[in-house]
This record gives sequence, C-alpha cells and structure tokens, in this order.
Amino acid sequence: MNKTTVIFLSLFLISPIFAVDDRVTITPMLVEQGKTMKIVVNRLARGESVRGKFIGRKIDFFQGDNCQRGFVGIPLEQKPGKYPLHLTIDGLAGGTKTINKTVVIAKGKFPVVSFWLKPAKNKLRSRELINNEWADVEKVLVVKEPVKRWRGKFSFPVEGPTSMVFGVIQKVNGKPSGRHRGYDLAVPEGTVVTAPNEGKVVYLGRLKAFGNTIVVDHGLGVQTLYFHLSKFLVEVGQVVNRGDKLALSGNTGISSGAHLHWGMSVNNLRIDPAQWTKVEM
Repeated sequence: MNKTTVIFLSLFLISPIFAVDDRVTITPMLVEQGKTMKIVVNRLARGESVRGKFIGRKIDFFQGDNCQRGFVGIPLEQKPGKYPLHLTIDGLAGGTKTINKTVVIAKGKFPVVSFWLKPAKNKLRSRELINNEWADVEKVLVVKEPVKRWRGKFSFPVEGPTSMVFGVIQKVNGKPSGRHRGYDLAVPEGTVVTAPNEGKVVYLGRLKAFGNTIVVDHGLGVQTLYFHLSKFLVEVGQVVNRGDKLALSGNTGISSGAHLHWGMSVNNLRIDPAQWTKVEM
C-alpha cells in the first residue's frame, strides 16, 4: 500500500460526516420567513433513527420508505440570516453520526393591508375571546400522527381571487392588528370548499371569533384550517380525499366580507399554505 492510499484511508476513517452527508436532502436551502423547509434523510439502515434541531426548535422525524422526513416551519418573525441545522443519526448499537448544515432564512415580502370592520364584527376582537377559542383549536394542532396521508402538491380549496396573502401586516379600522396567518380567497357565501389533499377531519367548531371552523389533519404534524364557514358538510373522524366537499364558505366570525380563510399548521406553527400548492412536500 503506497503513502497516498494510506493518507486517503485515514481521512475517510476520521470523517464520518462526509461519509453520510449525501444522505440528507434539504428543500429549500434558502427558505423565506413564513415558509416550510423539508428535510429527508435517505438510505437509513435498519434500526437507525434521526433527530434534529433548528432555530431552537426540536425537529420530529417520521419513517418513510428507507428514509425519515421532517418539516420545519419558519416563523414570520424570525430574523433573516444564516442558521445552523443539527442532525443526529442514532444507530442500534448506540453509535451516532452527526451532520451539521447551514440554512439561510431570507426576508419575505409582506405588504401592509388596511380594512374596516363593522361595529358588530369589531366587538369580537376581544383578546380573551380569541385566546380562549384558539386554545381549543390548538388541542388538535399539537397532535402529530406518524402517517403521511397527503400525496403530491396541495390544491386550493376554492377557486377565486386572492384577497389577502399570508404574512401581511394588518391594519384594522386604522390601527395595527398583527400579522395575517392564512390565505384569504374572496368567494361568495355558499361556495363549496373542498379538501386540498387526503386527510382526516379532526375538528369542527362554531366559534365567535374565527367563525365556523374546520381542521383537517394530513399527518406528520401537518394540518389545514378553514375559517368563516357557513355550513359544515363533514363530521369529525371522517377521512377525506382530494376534492371531497368539506363545507360552504361564509362570513362568520371576525370577517369584513364573504371569503374563505385557508390556513396551514406545521408542527403547531402557522405557515404559508400557498407554498404547498407549488412544491411537492
């Protein structure tokens, strides 16, 4: 064995990170505020499991076909910049392999949108009411089913013009009112709302602030939310396929006019659902 071969073998044996680096796929490596990042660790040996951490949040990984996948939502308020992603692959014999990557969070473009509410609707903007209702909805958002139900890209639940995109800075009746954590589609009251992908209905609620609300669980910590509905067409526990009727749109709750508010939650963080209609997650 010549000197060059010995040096090469020595470098290989002391560099386990490089040996497994190509097993990890991160989409996208540059991710905007309010978007989702997918991490897939491929070619796992029997008994190997993955854990990870990013921007102070634990990443849950779920079993796929010879791989494990996890999803990370980027908070709207996260400061743009470079952040370390830490992944650890644990083996059956107690050994571990560590992979460190750098992910860039980019600044999103979020316009300011002003709108007015009638006095009766504006009265519903009680912080106590909103917090109490959200706590009820959140009970199903913290549940992470280990089965991936969806297939391919998501579809929009209604066809109609966009009235407000995700993340905009809202002004209600002339005063700042936080960020918009959903995607609004301006459709007439009574428009059929359909399932954007396979999932299971896990919540129906007749709420004062959010209006009539549905949550569909798509598995792996991914849920979609539907606010301001006029009528439910499904029941809790019902399994739905893409295109199945969920409800009729409406103007219930804190709403300035008939529309559908479509939201998405990834590991109990609200993210932009429109991204999932463009990229297969």
